[in-house]
Amino acid sequence: MVLRSFFAQDSESLVATFVPGTNNPPGTVQVGNPIINNSDTPNGSIFAYSGGFGTTVTLDDTSGGPNVFNDDQPFGHTITDGGGIVANGTPVESESIITVRALDSNGNPTGPEIDIYVFSQNGVTQDVWGYGTSQELTPGTSYVKIRGSNAGSSAYTDYVTCFGPDTLIETADGNIAVQNLERGQLVWTRDGGLQPIVWIGTTQASGKGAFAPVVIEAGVIGNTQELIVSQLHRVLISSPATDMLFGSPEVFVAAKHLCGLPGVSIRETDSIAYTHFMFDRHHIVRSNGALTESFYFSDTAARALPSPQRAEIVALFPSLEDASDAFTHTAATTIGAREATVLRAYL
Repeated sequence: MVLRSFFAQDSESLVATFVPGTNNPPGTVQVGNPIINNSDTPNGSIFAYSGGFGTTVTLDDTSGGPNVFNDDQPFGHTITDGGGIVANGTPVESESIITVRALDSNGNPTGPEIDIYVFSQNGVTQDVWGYGTSQELTPGTSYVKIRGSNAGSSAYTDYVTCFGPDTLIETADGNIAVQNLERGQLVWTRDGGLQPIVWIGTTQASGKGAFAPVVIEAGVIGNTQELIVSQLHRVLISSPATDMLFGSPEVFVAAKHLCGLPGVSIRETDSIAYTHFMFDRHHIVRSNGALTESFYFSDTAARALPSPQRAEIVALFPSLEDASDAFTHTAATTIGAREATVLRAYL
């Protein structure tokens, strides 16, 4: 099973308000109906975007190309969690691509070209349940189709998410989006050089409360672009203040304890997929240019994982309950909420 998660929106959120031509045959897009596939949508068609309902969707990709959501493979991708917009167990395809531009108040195209990736189901070209986009759409805005492609195959990383860009992990092969890492891949670690991933998994969670993601804007902790992590994910902070306060030139701080600093906040969303990867011990890695931690198998972290993933880790590391196990200590000194409150005053 190869699970892939991405942000998709219900097709009902993008409704046709104008279709060029007259007497368009049945099956083509009609005024008042949601977006459908490219071949049945004439150039010049206009769609109003309501904002609608979007969620993280997870599918099992058995197509042989796990980084690509394929067209023309109706049974190569099966929904495992449709987030309420497509039924679990449904075979789906990335059917086609429709390229649009926003319309200004005078009805003129403006802004960048945006690709809309149209998703079909049950092997039926015109049976569209949702879509992804290459950039965010603005609620209340109309978009005009300028061209399209019937070849819909596209990389999962092409779709914009509601959580910010994919986290890039530094590896022996360059920066790779975290969801595209594989077991055995060599990842850069600060203290251990290149280390192979021994376990990797994706957890689907509610984006509310304790599982809502922390958003760290570019440059706040040395990250080159916006960084999205779970609340308990630790980032490495190094400053003269850490040495003065804690007797260590650097400390690990849970991301949620940095909230209150300019550019760090919790952003709730309907659903989120967190990807974890683990080595044979805890390591410091580089993600979006910042120094953060690899997965640390603590009791708290373990409770956040589904049972099959916990069982897999225990099978891989039978000594996890042994006091001498490599996961007894973190890769850097870790401070708690109270200490982090003090540290924030110096950052």
